[in-house]
Amino acid sequence: MTLKLIADVYFKEPRLFLNKNLQESGTITKTSGASVMRFYKNLGYKGFKDFQIACAQEIPDKQKDLVDTIINENNEPTSVLYKLEISLEKNIAKIGKTIDHDSLNTAVKLMHSAQKIYLAGEGASGLAAQDLFYKLIRGGKDTSYIQSSHIALEEAANITSADVLIVFSYSGLTQEPLLMAQQAQQNQAKIIAVTRKEDSPLKELADMVISLPANEKLLRYGAVNSLFAEIFVSNLLYLSFISPNLQDLNVKMKATQALTNQLKVFNK
Repeated sequence: MTLKLIADVYFKEPRLFLNKNLQESGTITKTSGASVMRFYKNLGYKGFKDFQIACAQEIPDKQKDLVDTIINENNEPTSVLYKLEISLEKNIAKIGKTIDHDSLNTAVKLMHSAQKIYLAGEGASGLAAQDLFYKLIRGGKDTSYIQSSHIALEEAANITSADVLIVFSYSGLTQEPLLMAQQAQQNQAKIIAVTRKEDSPLKELADMVISLPANEKLLRYGAVNSLFAEIFVSNLLYLSFISPNLQDLNVKMKATQALTNQLKVFNK
């Protein structure tokens, strides 16, 4: 009877478990934390966080099965250009209103104090992580980003309490960066999450969250506004990070340019 009460809540509204601990989960199911623990262990989950991830992954299935798109069928390229321009303009306005200034300032301070910055992201979110990686290494910051999720997870074992992990994940549900965040938390490193403002397991793991507008469905033809928002935050974090040291950075940039100029062909 007790487990049935929990199961009824789980299958009806899994979202309720996302921001709750065991004791609170017992309260909302009118059972107990111990009963909830027995329930998720009976389902085969090793820990409560794994159970919460499963709850989060149930949520998209409850949404309308519609693909999110900016365009309509048979739009001419000129029409696509106009619609994309309008969509991105609205997106920029929403980004500015969604990001909390205190969270942003704290995130930048964590980056400055970090001995090393690790970056994580899969799929389109990996492009934003990679963008910030390229910028930070040009600025001389000890930074790591590995595209192979398996190798990245192996490297995550080396994260220390003096380091910071920045995770880009629009959904906040993707398993690979979540595993990295769990390892970073275990190693007592600080975690900055760049993710949509909706509840997710990633937000639960993070010490600091840079929230993105939740204006794009998880089912879409391709990441457009979500990727744009993540790249925006990548640049926001980078420019905020280098702002106090522009003079020193100018020297480094000139040295970098002198080196990379050897790879370019100039007209005589």
